[in-house]
Amino acid sequence: MVVHPFVLALTVRSISLLLPQTFFQPDEFYQALEPAHHLVFGYGYLTWEWRDLPGSKSAGISTVQSLWNEAVVGGRMRGWLWPGVFAGLYKVLQLTSMDSSELLIIMPRLVGVLVAASTDYATYCLSRKLLGPGSTAAALFLSLTSLFNAHLLPRSLSTSPETLLTTLALLYFPLPRPPPVKEVIVDMEGVPISTLMRPPNDKHEEKQVRSEQGEVIKLGDVSEIDFALMDRMSEVDDGRDSLELSVVFASLAICLRPTTLPFWAYMGGELLLHTWSSLGIVAASNTAARCVLPFCATFVCSTLLDYYITGRVFFPTFTFVHRNVFAQISSFYGSTDWTYHLVQSLPILLFPIWAWWIPGFSACILPESMSAKLGLVKSDRPESLRILSRGLTFGITVLSLSPHSEWRFLHPFLPALILFALPPMFRQYMPHHMGMWRLHQSIRAYTRLPQSAFYSCLCLPLIPWLYLNMFHGRAQVEVINVLRRGEAGHVSRLAALMPCHPTPWQSHLHRDIDAWFLTCEPPLEASESQHRTQQDLFYASPVTFIKSTFAHASQKTPRSATEATPSHLILFGDLLHQTDPHSSGTVEHILRDMGYEQVWSMWNGFDMAQDDAKRRGGVRIWGHA
Repeated sequence: MVVHPFVLALTVRSISLLLPQTFFQPDEFYQALEPAHHLVFGYGYLTWEWRDLPGSKSAGISTVQSLWNEAVVGGRMRGWLWPGVFAGLYKVLQLTSMDSSELLIIMPRLVGVLVAASTDYATYCLSRKLLGPGSTAAALFLSLTSLFNAHLLPRSLSTSPETLLTTLALLYFPLPRPPPVKEVIVDMEGVPISTLMRPPNDKHEEKQVRSEQGEVIKLGDVSEIDFALMDRMSEVDDGRDSLELSVVFASLAICLRPTTLPFWAYMGGELLLHTWSSLGIVAASNTAARCVLPFCATFVCSTLLDYYITGRVFFPTFTFVHRNVFAQISSFYGSTDWTYHLVQSLPILLFPIWAWWIPGFSACILPESMSAKLGLVKSDRPESLRILSRGLTFGITVLSLSPHSEWRFLHPFLPALILFALPPMFRQYMPHHMGMWRLHQSIRAYTRLPQSAFYSCLCLPLIPWLYLNMFHGRAQVEVINVLRRGEAGHVSRLAALMPCHPTPWQSHLHRDIDAWFLTCEPPLEASESQHRTQQDLFYASPVTFIKSTFAHASQKTPRSATEATPSHLILFGDLLHQTDPHSSGTVEHILRDMGYEQVWSMWNGFDMAQDDAKRRGGVRIWGHA
């Protein structure tokens, strides 16, 4: 019985394997698959984060400063924990001579399905721990129907394993269990079935639910009974508390990306303060040691893995923070203000459960006096959820201060955030008066979700999910598959005249040829105002760029770039109509004059849905005649 939720999650997530692969962000390829391909096969493009960064040029620095300069300032921003998983898969394919088959593409997607299903199951278990066994089916349902989860979790983004590891860390973190409910008293004479079927607006005499501790929860109507709460007739003890294991999972997540560090700093700090106040300083010191030792051991193992692969000592976590926070390199790719996560990230992550999440989270984070004024005191808000709400608020607030934010930076918190929507949903649930004769009624009864929540979560994300996973960005992936399979002719040299990192690269092409694309590396040494990327130079004068520098590679490749014309070009359709202030004609005209013609094209989704006008017009392949 224990494996059933995981099997269900695995089955649902496997549906994504039947759909074509689409493009979301470059990081899903260039921060995982591309480095792994380069490691195993010896060719592939490594972005600037995977190379040694320029260190400080100050003279007369001390030994400690020199080590800091070498390992942190001049280190590398990315570690090999996550790419190492795919490197192992690629190595197996290489040894079995199956790397030229479709398994090269399918195997990484299988890893994504496993990560997604494991996260769903971890959410199921976390809900049992924090809200009791009656909440687990609904938690799994919300996780599986989350549009953000469905679109991002199966991808090879580093936020996907970070989300899984953060959820596992919370599962083993010593949070208090929900208090058991000793008895439920509706009235002294009992309640007939007809009373239970009263509509919510039909006011009935006040009822009471009494807990084991003698606490009385006043109900204005029988319809307010929380059926999930009634399942907590005995204390929940799944034996999963293990501070050391929790720290290991949290540390692994931090080694992948340090975005959850503020959250875990708060959770650990509150745990230490609670231990100190209740058990004394000796117990608090022991708890601190139980946190520090696993953290250091995990960090050392991660560093040793990086050293084994690269042959040098560096600390990606420290370099990541130094470059993105203090040097503010991340702002080069776009700046956001402190309201970004509040007005964009959270609404997108929590679609479509806002109406239940807001009162559920507010009941946990607000003081009881304020909750009473807002009518939120009747919500199920166990101490564990209140602790979690404070940690999430602190963590998200700190991340909001970053000069550069993205929606997916909050993805590791989504499984925990989902749980706050459950108590308000459970309070609205009433059994169907016609029983459970239909499948959807049976599922809704099993999850104990009201009709509005059940059908909103089931139906509203469906069309966006199908569009995002079947059409939007599909051509950006398929174009490389077409070139790999030779459907556009023999490819000897390749150039991508597109915004940087627009497609997968050698992880999908798997051809050791001269291939290049326009880069957009940030100013690692020069000032941002003076820095211009190859992408900037190209789009400022595309015709002039093609005429003057078209014949040679824009970056170093494993093979020496030759002064030769690429056999194939890939580009977005919008580029063909671009003109040049310094030259006559359009890009299409100059390409035809140079002997190119279109050999393949594909729709890439609605142009109005593209976040960059340069990505409109579909994807095209032009071949040299």
